[in-house]
Amino acid sequence: MLKGSSWIPLFRKIGIWLLLLFPTVIAVVFIGQFLGIPTLGSAIVALTGWCAVARFCSLKQGSVVALTIGLIAIAGYFAQRPSHERNWEPEIAQLPRFEIVGNTLKAENLRDFAWRSTEDFEERWIEASYDLNRLTGVEVIVVPFGERELLAHVMLSFEFDDGRQLALSVETRPEIGESYCLMGGAARQPELIYLFGTERDLLGLRIFHRGNRVYSFPLRADANFAKELLLELCHSVNQLLDEPTFYATLRHNCTTTLLHHVNRLREKPIGLHAEIIFPAKLGELLHRLGYINTELDWADAKVHYRIDERVNDADDMARYSQRSTMR
Repeated sequence: MLKGSSWIPLFRKIGIWLLLLFPTVIAVVFIGQFLGIPTLGSAIVALTGWCAVARFCSLKQGSVVALTIGLIAIAGYFAQRPSHERNWEPEIAQLPRFEIVGNTLKAENLRDFAWRSTEDFEERWIEASYDLNRLTGVEVIVVPFGERELLAHVMLSFEFDDGRQLALSVETRPEIGESYCLMGGAARQPELIYLFGTERDLLGLRIFHRGNRVYSFPLRADANFAKELLLELCHSVNQLLDEPTFYATLRHNCTTTLLHHVNRLREKPIGLHAEIIFPAKLGELLHRLGYINTELDWADAKVHYRIDERVNDADDMARYSQRSTMR
C-alpha cells in the first residue's frame, strides 16, 4: 500500500496522462473529419486507443504517440484547400454575384425557392436590380436553435422603400451527403457561402418548415450606413467567387463574419461579448448597446420583434415587406 509522498508520483503520472488525453482526442477527431469519419466514432476510437496506450506504454512512449498524432492532425489541417468545384447540395449550389452600375445594384443567383417541406422544394435562382438610393435600413434576424437561449443563426435583411428586402445568410456550403458539425467547421471541412435571397425563402423556410423562432430587430442606422454595409458585403461576395474560403466554427461563422463587416465600417467596433459566442442573446446585446431602433425595454422588444407568430403562410411572408403592419 502506498503511503505519504509515495502517492505523489502516481498522481503526477495520472495527471500527465490526462493532460495528454484532451489534445490527442481533438487531433484524432480532426483526422477523422479529414477521412469522413463522424465525430462520435472518432472520439470513441481515440478514447479506446488512448486507454490501450496508457495500459501498455510508458509515459515517454505515450508522449511520442500524442505528439505524432498531433503533428498528423496539424499537417492534415493545413493540407485542406477550399474549392468551388464540388458536388453541392442544390440549395447552396449557386454563388451570388453583384455588379454596381451607378446607384444600381444588379444581382445574380439570388435564392427564391418555393419550399413545400425541408426536403421538397422548387428551385428558383433569380436576378434582380436594386436602386441603392431607395435603401432605407437593415435588420438583424436572429433564429435561435430550439428553445434554449444560447446558439442561433444570424442573418441580415436590407430594406428598400419600394417594399422589397434583400436577405443575407452566411452559411456552410455542404456537399451532397455532408452534414455540418462543430468539429467539421473547426477542421476546415465545409466551405463558406454568403447566401443572398428573398425573405420569403430564407425566413419562410425557418418559420414554416423548420418551426424556428425568428426575431427581426431593426438597427438604429441611417440609409448611408446600410448602403455602405451592403456594398461591403457585395464586395466580399464577388471576392469569394475567385477566392473560396472555409467556414470556421468560431472565426468565420454566421455571427462573427457579419460582425467583422459591421466593425469595418464603425469608428468604435463592437467588441467580443458573451452574446457573440451565444448569439441567441444577440438581440439583448444590441438592445443594451442602443443599436435597436426602438424605445421599448428589452422584455417588450423581444416580444414585439418576434415575427414567426405573426405570419401564417408564404403569402404572408411575401407581404412581410409592409413592416408597419407587423409592428
